[in-house]
Amino acid sequence: MKPIVKGSIITGLYLGILTGICLSVIVYVHEQTYETYVKTAEKDRLSKKMAGMLPGIKFDNDLLKSCRLYNSDTLSHGQDMEFYTAYRKGRPVAYIIRTVTMKGYAGAIELLTSISSKGEIRKVEILSQHETPGLGDRVLPANSNWLQEFEGASLHNRRNFALIKDGGDFTYTTGATVTPRAIVNAEKDLLVHFMEKGNRIISDRHCQEDD
Repeated sequence: MKPIVKGSIITGLYLGILTGICLSVIVYVHEQTYETYVKTAEKDRLSKKMAGMLPGIKFDNDLLKSCRLYNSDTLSHGQDMEFYTAYRKGRPVAYIIRTVTMKGYAGAIELLTSISSKGEIRKVEILSQHETPGLGDRVLPANSNWLQEFEGASLHNRRNFALIKDGGDFTYTTGATVTPRAIVNAEKDLLVHFMEKGNRIISDRHCQEDD
């Protein structure tokens, strides 16, 4: 093989290897940048969602960093779930707690509830459900304002924390009592548990390790 041809082949091989390395670096950097972007976007979305769970409550801490895990047979059915604490000047002013009830018509209903330090519900959101369209799902914000009935409710200002049908004062739709009853009872269990134990239900485990 002539020296010139041989040199060209070697040069081509080096260029090919260099190009491959450069492409690998570019792909890696892109993946890392994209992953960081996704994580940042998700944290921003979650931060806004958490803040939206505390209407009228002033706090000065990072809610996501306050997140701890808890595990309760009553509130989480043995699953690890999140418990956030809102502080103002070092004192807890409210809590946001994820719970699940297995008593929905179609199974599990996951809930997110904010409670003031005095044991008063500030807001309730349904995170997931599989209830019957047109019946059980009437409790969803897209279909009614029913969840707003919980705002301001506590064990002290409700004569009986239950549906009207069960002697309480939470409304329901005729023919669709299973879903609202499950949610009302889940919120009552949360308040009872909270008033008895407060934030002592949480563990020392953070929801996720800081990156």
